[in-house]
Amino acid sequence: MNESVSLIGLWMQMTAQGWLVYDMTGSKFLLGLINTIAGIPIILFTPLGGVIADHHNKKNLLVATQIIFTVLSFLVGLLIFTGGINFYNLSVIVFLIGTANAIDSPTRQSFVAELVGPGSLGNAIALNSLAFNTARMIGPAVAGYIIGLVGVESCYFINAATFLGVILALLMLKGDFSPKSTPVASASKAFAEGMQYITSNKRLLFSLILVAFTSIFVMPYSVMMPVFARDIFQTGARGLGTLMAFSGFGALTGALMLAQFSEGIDLKRLIYGSTFLIAAALFVFAVSDIYNLSLAALAMLGWGIVSQGASVNTYIQRSVPNQLRGRIMGFYVISFVGFMPAGSFLSGVAAHYFGVRAALSLGALISLLPITALFLLVAAKKIKY
Repeated sequence: MNESVSLIGLWMQMTAQGWLVYDMTGSKFLLGLINTIAGIPIILFTPLGGVIADHHNKKNLLVATQIIFTVLSFLVGLLIFTGGINFYNLSVIVFLIGTANAIDSPTRQSFVAELVGPGSLGNAIALNSLAFNTARMIGPAVAGYIIGLVGVESCYFINAATFLGVILALLMLKGDFSPKSTPVASASKAFAEGMQYITSNKRLLFSLILVAFTSIFVMPYSVMMPVFARDIFQTGARGLGTLMAFSGFGALTGALMLAQFSEGIDLKRLIYGSTFLIAAALFVFAVSDIYNLSLAALAMLGWGIVSQGASVNTYIQRSVPNQLRGRIMGFYVISFVGFMPAGSFLSGVAAHYFGVRAALSLGALISLLPITALFLLVAAKKIKY
């Protein structure tokens, strides 16, 4: 329950951040850049975060990261409330949040496997995705109304408060969460072990590449939502909440399906189908002038993204040895989240020069390249997947 409330607060803050930057600067480029700044530490530090997760108590690590998130979220809210916020100090705080995320994300992903048995892993991942995407539907909608009625700083204060419940829940959690990996001579050697495992496993490597392309060329759609809400559909902050909520509704539907049928689903077929659906839905959203059609496209897009992400996550975790889990999930986090800053930056530049519709349309087409290549290689029997 505490985790679900915290996730709602997180999505409120993410929605508020996009609105804050675009309202403060009016720049599509800076809207993309703030997400790039948030994600740079994910790329730089997540491999190290995976090593740390494998060699330290995961429960203690998660408590530490939640405290950091609490302090930084409250600080942004305070700066907005006092009129001291600007793009530069926001960028510094966002970078620090991203640095904490570089440790939190691989730790959280691998922590799931320690809480449940191998036979329940697929269902646990689906339920975790269900909680995340329930919040993804509720959080932005609530944020849109709160921004309009109270002010954007309220979203940051609420998010800071929700982390306190998570910290309390973690402190009450009982169990042996000591590290499962034996000590290694250096972090670089531990990192090399994880990298060697990935490069020697082509199915794992292709799975990570597939997620990375979605992260780079599809996920920037959410960064550009304030442009659609304010300039294209002219619906304001409440409209931004509605757009994000429909994407979350689709994601929630996908998570419910995975939670209900996780053990009987053909993961490979779902990975193929969801990837093609993602590209089609994003393209329709990018070119549509019909508001209701755009909402439907966002719902389908949300369904495809969560289905692809959760199925690839399950596909990977079922084959990863426990002593490498933190490091491998660190690479998964880089693919799923870490490359998003590059996509946000490219999307921001493309939207600045060619328009936001062209930027998203091109991303939809490019996202099809790895799944098409994989499909052809499997058909030619040059790789098993």
